[in-house]
Amino acid sequence: MNQTHVRHRGYDLLRLCSMAAVVYLHAAADALRQGEDAALWHVSNTISALASAAVPLFFMLSGALLLSSGSTERPGYVLRRRLPRVAVPLLAWSAVALVCLWWRDGAQTALDALRWLPSMSVITPYWFLYALIPLYLLSPALKVLCDHLTESQWRYLLGLWLVVTVGFGTLYRFVPAPWNSWFQLNEVYTVSAVGGYAGYFLLGAWLARREKLPHAGALWAVVLADWAIIALGTWRLSATAGSYDERFKNYLGVFTALLAAALFLLFLRYGRGRESGRGLAFLSENAFGVYLSHPMALALVEGLLGPLAGGVGGQAITFLLALAGCLAGSVLVGSVPGLCFVATGRRFRAACQNSNLFSLGKGRKSD
Repeated sequence: MNQTHVRHRGYDLLRLCSMAAVVYLHAAADALRQGEDAALWHVSNTISALASAAVPLFFMLSGALLLSSGSTERPGYVLRRRLPRVAVPLLAWSAVALVCLWWRDGAQTALDALRWLPSMSVITPYWFLYALIPLYLLSPALKVLCDHLTESQWRYLLGLWLVVTVGFGTLYRFVPAPWNSWFQLNEVYTVSAVGGYAGYFLLGAWLARREKLPHAGALWAVVLADWAIIALGTWRLSATAGSYDERFKNYLGVFTALLAAALFLLFLRYGRGRESGRGLAFLSENAFGVYLSHPMALALVEGLLGPLAGGVGGQAITFLLALAGCLAGSVLVGSVPGLCFVATGRRFRAACQNSNLFSLGKGRKSD
């Protein structure tokens, strides 16, 4: 019997917004650290305070999707079908980044980066994939574990992560030395896994299983209040230190974790029971390609604009041009059989149904 493949509207919106937020974070990075333009700094700080939840949201979305699929129980499926979709594009784009390093900084810099490739990403944004791949490898066992946890066990597991990884880590960053040493756990007995990001992976899976979600008004109140705390706190710390201080924006901090959880629930609430339209699905499917290519795109746009890239307007233009260029590039390479999977992690046949040039004008895919 044929069944229509239903896409969760909230998940697609979440992926799309998080993708744009990550691009903005890197577009605003220099403005926040140089601080020469006060207006630009405050705009960048305010927007990046909200965008700081993007990477945790990606981990949560991965956990929600992967740990809700029955196929994840099979190690062979994960190794043959899921893992290559992340690992192959990572290697391909790392090779592109190495070529760029060779051209910009010389052969020795590129060779040094190649030597450390197994343990260190060539460029900073790719660290996310180094944390995600181990979670993919663990996902068959995590899937079975999650399916058999009672509600009290779920709360215990996530509570442990929130206290030991997120809570203690936050206190360590904010309590003055030497007293912060009380909150630096010995690596022998820490319960953190993969730098603590396994907690977001499991948190996404747990929240996605909630039948009753908090009221939208309460979630909006949490988002707005936490956003203000992160933005104002970052401004206060940076002004005091005389340089950019992003402790409030730390991905494994209490403030970002709370913001990410509230936003995730909002997307779930607004997307529950609603199917994505073709346009939203098309954009969402290209999000990973945008994530992979955006560092090079930002550098290219900034180089082309030169002085015009400065100021609030220049930053907005840089961000929008890089985002649009990456999206167009993802669609185009997804339309080439030999490049589609290598560059985007999408299989060409699937891309022809929902995310490349050949998918335009087609109806929804049916299984």
